[in-house]
Amino acid sequence: MKANTKNSGASILIIDDEELIRESLSLRVERLGHQAGTTSTLNEGLEVLRKEYFDLVFLDVNLPDGNGLDALATIKQSPSKPEVIIITAVGSSQGAAMAIQNGAWDYITKPFSKDEIVLHIERTIEYRIAKQQQAQPIAIDSASIIGQSGRIKDCINQVAQCSIRDANVLILGETGTGKELFATAIHDNSPTISGDYVVVDCAALPDALIESVLFGYVKGAFTGADKSSAGLVKKADGGTLFLDEVGELPLSMQKTFLRVLQEKKFRPVGSSKETTSNFRLISATNRDLGQMVEEGTFRKDLFHRLKTISITLPPLRERKEDIQPLAQHYISRLSRKHAIKTKALLADTLEILEAYEWPGNVRELVNALEKAILSEPELPILYPMFIPSEIRIDFANKKLYGGKSETSEDSIDPPIFTSIHSSLSSLAPLPELKLFREQAINEIESLYLKSVFQQTDGDIDRAITISGLSKSRMYSLIKKYNLKNLLK
Repeated sequence: MKANTKNSGASILIIDDEELIRESLSLRVERLGHQAGTTSTLNEGLEVLRKEYFDLVFLDVNLPDGNGLDALATIKQSPSKPEVIIITAVGSSQGAAMAIQNGAWDYITKPFSKDEIVLHIERTIEYRIAKQQQAQPIAIDSASIIGQSGRIKDCINQVAQCSIRDANVLILGETGTGKELFATAIHDNSPTISGDYVVVDCAALPDALIESVLFGYVKGAFTGADKSSAGLVKKADGGTLFLDEVGELPLSMQKTFLRVLQEKKFRPVGSSKETTSNFRLISATNRDLGQMVEEGTFRKDLFHRLKTISITLPPLRERKEDIQPLAQHYISRLSRKHAIKTKALLADTLEILEAYEWPGNVRELVNALEKAILSEPELPILYPMFIPSEIRIDFANKKLYGGKSETSEDSIDPPIFTSIHSSLSSLAPLPELKLFREQAINEIESLYLKSVFQQTDGDIDRAITISGLSKSRMYSLIKKYNLKNLLK
C-alpha cells in the first residue's frame, strides 16, 4: 500500500485499480489535510483494513480480484468501521442502488469533479467526528445474546438504540436466527415500558377466531362466549406487542390492524364501544415483505408503519466465529436442563460444526447439540460421532470434494436434476412448459419433505427449522402431499 505519512486529519483509503483515479483522489485528500492510502486490488485493501485505522474508504466496484459491492459488508465490519463511498461507472444505477442498500455512505460516478470529492470528504469526516463526540454507548443487558462477531455486535447496538425509543421495530432474518430473542431484549431494556410482553404468533392464528384473539370479545358475542375476554392487544397495554411471523397476517386483517397502530383504538367483537391500548410494537418475519407488497399480499402502508426501525439478523453461516461460543453456551445450558455433567467440546467436533452451513441457523444448532448430548449422556466429552449424521455426512462430502458438498451448486450432475433430465428425455411429445414445471416442483417438494422427515425421525419442529418453512406453510404441504403418516 502507498500511504501518506502525515499525522493530522482523517485517514482515507482508496481502493481502485486505475492509477489515475488513485492519484487524483489522493491529491484531493492530502490537500484537505488528511492522510491518503491506496491499493489497486480488493484483497490488498481488505488486508490493510484489518491492520490499520481508516475513517473513510473510496471503493471501486470493478476490481481485478473481485466486486467491491460484494466486499462492502466486510469493509464496514473491519476494526475501524469506516464509512464507504462507492465509485461506479456512469449510468450504473444498479450499482448505486446496491451501494445504498448495503450501507454505503454514498456513491460517485466516473468521471467526478473536484468539488464533488471535496464535499463528500467533508460531509463524511464531519459525520465521523460528530458520531465520536456522542455520549458513551447505551448500556444494556445483552447476556442472552451470544456472539462476538461484528455483525451480531451491530445488532446489539441497534437493540440499545431501540430500547430508548418507542418507535415500531421490524426484525428481519431467516428462521432460527433469534428474532424473538432480540424482540425480548428490546422490551427488557426499555426503561419506559412497565407493562407485559405479549407474543402473537401470526402463523398460528385461527382464521375464524383471529379478531376475538387479537381484540377480545364481550359476553354473548358468539356461541360459547359466556364471559367477556380481553384480547392480546389489550393485554399489551403499557407494554410490548410482539407480532411474530407478521408476514402470515391475513390481508383481510392487515387493514384493521393498521388502524389500531395509527389510533391505538379498537372494538372488541360484539361490543359497540371502542377501547384503547397504548403498546410498543415489535414485529418479526423471515419473509420478504417488500416482495409481498409488490405481489399484493401485504399492504404497503402497513409495511412502512412496521419498519420505522429495521434490524436484520445475520444467518449463522455468515457469522461462523460465533459458533464456538454458541456451542459452549448451549452445551452448558442443555446439560443443566437434562441434569447431566457439562461435556467438553473437542476441537474435532467444533470443526464439523463450523463447516456446516446451518440452514436452520441457531435453532438447528441447538437441536443438533441436544441430540448429541443425549446420545451418550454419561460420557464427559462431546465426540464427533455424536453429532447428527446429516451434519457429519455434509462435512465428509466437503472434505472429499475439495471443500464443497457433493450436492453443492458447483456439482456437475446433482442427482435430482439427472432424474428430471431423464424424465424429459423419455417424454414424447413434450408437455407444455407450465405443466411440466408444476409437476417437477411438486416432485421436488414431495421428495424434499420426505427426506427431511426421514432425517428428523418425523419431528415436525425440527423439520420446520431445517426447511426454513413457516408453520402454516409446512402444514399446508403435508396436507398437499399426504405425508401425515411420516410424522411421529
